[in-house]
Amino acid sequence: MSHWEKVLDATMQARAADLFAYAHTLTGDDAVAARVVEDALAAVFGRRGYPRTVDEAVVALEHAMRRAAVRVHEAPSPGTDTPDGADRASSLPDDLHHLPTRERALLAMRYVDGLAVAAIGEETGLHRGAIETALTHAVEELAATHPDLRLSLEDALEGGSLAQDEVTIGGDR
Repeated sequence: MSHWEKVLDATMQARAADLFAYAHTLTGDDAVAARVVEDALAAVFGRRGYPRTVDEAVVALEHAMRRAAVRVHEAPSPGTDTPDGADRASSLPDDLHHLPTRERALLAMRYVDGLAVAAIGEETGLHRGAIETALTHAVEELAATHPDLRLSLEDALEGGSLAQDEVTIGGDR
């Protein structure tokens, strides 16, 4: 078994569930999350400069998953009507599920990862305007149905950190 295969195997044994959970957070759909993980694995381990440790692999895979998630072109699932046709109270998980995958992924990067728009752009390769447009739409949609979240468009567009800190414990650096 070659070194990259050993790193891949060790990474998947140690962190597969975490990686899939993160992909699901970004996409909101099991099938799409599985494709995002597969795309990330191919991107990270299908190149000459593969990661040398599990920690490096996880960082590289999360980065690749962010890039893959914002490139998913799937429409949100259609809403489910109640049998009598009456409006049902919307829940946050339902509303997040109905956002386009790119908007959901950008929200996750902003609020789960704590990244600012500029850092999201560096992670995904998207232009600032595309990120701001998608975040604006997502925040406005969620703020309208869930005022208790107290989402602020200003915070979504101006908050967050500009870089992700990388901490490697026990790595060869």
